[in-house]
Amino acid sequence: MLSILALAAGCDKAKQEPGDDSPPPSFDVATKPPLVFQAFGTLDSARLVPIAAVIHGSVKPIELPDADWRRLDSAYFQPGTEYPVYRDGQHAGTVVVSRRMWEPDSEPLYELPGCREARPMAAVTLKTRASLDPAFEFLSLSVAGGSAPTRAQAPRDLGAAVRAIALLALRTEGLDTVDIDTASFSARAISMAGGSRATLVANQVDANAGDTGPGAGHTTHFLVLGDDADGKGYQVTYKHVESGEARLVEFQRLLDHLDLTGDGTDEIFVESWRYASTNDLLVLTRTNGKWHETLRVPQQWCIRQR
Repeated sequence: MLSILALAAGCDKAKQEPGDDSPPPSFDVATKPPLVFQAFGTLDSARLVPIAAVIHGSVKPIELPDADWRRLDSAYFQPGTEYPVYRDGQHAGTVVVSRRMWEPDSEPLYELPGCREARPMAAVTLKTRASLDPAFEFLSLSVAGGSAPTRAQAPRDLGAAVRAIALLALRTEGLDTVDIDTASFSARAISMAGGSRATLVANQVDANAGDTGPGAGHTTHFLVLGDDADGKGYQVTYKHVESGEARLVEFQRLLDHLDLTGDGTDEIFVESWRYASTNDLLVLTRTNGKWHETLRVPQQWCIRQR
């Protein structure tokens, strides 16, 4: 998402042309349903972009005609509006809108080459005590959201436990320990519901995949989740495992998690991408002890091409 800041420079002004075939709206902007945002950028240049909506207790994509995107911008991104931000399921501060996408008698906040209408975003100021990398990202909500009340219990030897869950998933695909690359393997535990044991996350994203050319070379990639629902040991509850040419592999990484629907269990946000393709946003929800992909939407910055 940070690449949008570079793409915004040096583009022709987007124009609104009548007569376009627009999709039916997924909600009435005038009702102002809860929206999920992603806050990202740097302390000198932070942005807020809508990524999903919460409609009748379910996370839904945002699908709007061109004019409704501008209504959304006006309804949610008025300067001075303050929204909570979350990291790892917990409240982490706020963002304050300093400029909306389409100010009257002003150029849009950003433009894209060949794009007539771009997804709106707001310029914001971040207020947080959380530790920050040079570039950061948070989830944000247009209304106050729930968070896990306590930290879930994680295994004492987290690295070994996460590696064991990864191996369970790899072996079902004919892979084994040699396919775990220590340099690109990450292990973490996340708190998904108060009082339960932590969910384990095994993720391997090879930063050097394609080092022999764009999308070339072999890689083994996986995102695996594990849960101990009954106290009898961790089992694989979600797996995405792909091994092959880098240009054909779908990569996935955990963005964050937050209880959006108020059911006491967080939803998991995942970013998915392939070489030479747009990114997808995935939402995972837990049903019958397993994590399932319940939403997948392309994260297209350009809503309407010229």
